[in-house]
Amino acid sequence: MTQENINLDRFDAKILSILQSDGRISWSRLAESINLSASACQRRVEALVARGVIENFTVNLNEKALGNHVKAFVAVNVDRKNTALAQDFRRKLREHPQVQACHMISGTIDFILEVVAKDLDSFGNFIDSELLGMPAVKDASSSIVLKIVKAKRVSID
Repeated sequence: MTQENINLDRFDAKILSILQSDGRISWSRLAESINLSASACQRRVEALVARGVIENFTVNLNEKALGNHVKAFVAVNVDRKNTALAQDFRRKLREHPQVQACHMISGTIDFILEVVAKDLDSFGNFIDSELLGMPAVKDASSSIVLKIVKAKRVSID
């Protein structure tokens, strides 16, 4: 999909809003919610997938129920001069189960990581033994999440 703006009509916008809240909604319940037929809703959703507006359908897991009671954001600076080390750093983070997201950003910080851990001790071990032990990492600082006020939801205007 290209990065051009995709025009959505009011039905598409409503469908996307509903699917973000309940990705398992039936075609018939979705149809009732927006006053279209179930088959029309299904065609519209399939078209949104084909156009790249909907990337995938997924399940949001409760990290605490899975034993991860700590969530943190970690700002990381890496050695940018050694591209092989930087590539190895990105590969390791993509494969690491505690790293939920990794964003390369502009500014004085190179990467922001979203990390989960079962407790503060295991989070500290991740920082000290794993992250700071990576050859590309020059420095890292973290902020522990105290409370999630809002989780990801795309605005559809």
